[in-house]
Amino acid sequence: MSARQLIVLVVAAIAAVGALLLIRGLGSRQAEQTSAQTEQIAGQQVLVAARDIPQGAALAPSDLAVALFPTSSVSNSFIRLDQQPSAQADLVGGVTRRAFVQGEPIVSASVVQPDGHGFLAAQLEPGFRAVAIEIEATTAAGNFIQPNDHVDVIMTATVNNREGGGESVRSDIVLRDIRVLALGDKTGTQTTGDTPETTEASVAVLEMTAEQARVLALADEMGKISLALRGVQAETVGMHTGDTPQLSQRSGGGVRIHAYGVVTGDN
Repeated sequence: MSARQLIVLVVAAIAAVGALLLIRGLGSRQAEQTSAQTEQIAGQQVLVAARDIPQGAALAPSDLAVALFPTSSVSNSFIRLDQQPSAQADLVGGVTRRAFVQGEPIVSASVVQPDGHGFLAAQLEPGFRAVAIEIEATTAAGNFIQPNDHVDVIMTATVNNREGGGESVRSDIVLRDIRVLALGDKTGTQTTGDTPETTEASVAVLEMTAEQARVLALADEMGKISLALRGVQAETVGMHTGDTPQLSQRSGGGVRIHAYGVVTGDN
């Protein structure tokens, strides 16, 4: 073998060893990067919605799934499997207080177990009551009100004039920002379609406090009740949410309405 051939072989051997070392270095670096990325995405297993779940749905096993969330993104309200390993089984049969989209973490406060009570009782927020009133298209925004909408309750009544005698008709908003729980037998809200649906129902079920329920019952006896549909944006004009005017009826039959500091009716 000539000296030239020997030199070529040595150079080739050195190049091969160098290439092998380079490949090993790249592989080690990639392994380190993969390990670092794995550490970065390590998190908590959280219970999520396996599909879009409407408000008021009774949860089935197929509605629930598990997803890995970065620890920094896990809220205390999320249901973690390391804290509640049987969560998927425990929540079956629970009623959703609001809608969930596919992949959204299930929030414990938004699911309630009926515990032997009826469906509507499970939908009520703590401290609230469900009160039914009769409605018709002309008094319920043309039947365009849907469950979970918020409405103002208007009373129209004939009152005796304080001065000059005679009677007059007046309307007052007696309750504001009241949530509609159901219309007839419909408890779900329209979520698809190009145009709003109408709901023909003769009874609306409203969610309100005990005091608001008392005001509604008295207003229903004193005059005609109408529902005015509210928009989704928060409103700050006029009476604040939860404010209720005081209504009273005198033994002589005259109606006294105490609203916004104004009193009408006979003395």
